[in-house]
Amino acid sequence: MGIEIAKEAIDTAESWLETANTMAGKGIYNTALYSEEMAVEIALKAVMLAVDVEPPKIHNIIEIMENNTLLSRKIPKEKYSDVKRIVRTLLPELLRSRQTSGYTFNYNIDRKELKTLALKYLVASRDALNLCKNVIKEIGTAKK
Repeated sequence: MGIEIAKEAIDTAESWLETANTMAGKGIYNTALYSEEMAVEIALKAVMLAVDVEPPKIHNIIEIMENNTLLSRKIPKEKYSDVKRIVRTLLPELLRSRQTSGYTFNYNIDRKELKTLALKYLVASRDALNLCKNVIKEIGTAKK
């Protein structure tokens, strides 16, 4: 755990977001939406690593973020409420859309709604990833 592995996790989150952007550009919105969830999840797991919390190997990390990472008081004070908002709002929304976005062949999905969600969350996911990246940078600077 620590800053270096957190930076590696951010690189992985950025690759998921790049996939989301590419797929949205090709009109493959289910894969874009799935990739957006993965980008946010891994960016939050990077924050966990930066504050020395071992991330679980599950997708729903809300509880551990709430009970360990946010309570650690290692997240910079001016960014705390933004990270908390991602954990309480954006991640749950993305997790709810994950199943249907990953299995559109099994569900009766409204394609227009899928497009709307994918494009909406593309921006929100980029913002979340950038926030997590900045949090990790500040934590790394504070540890020096």
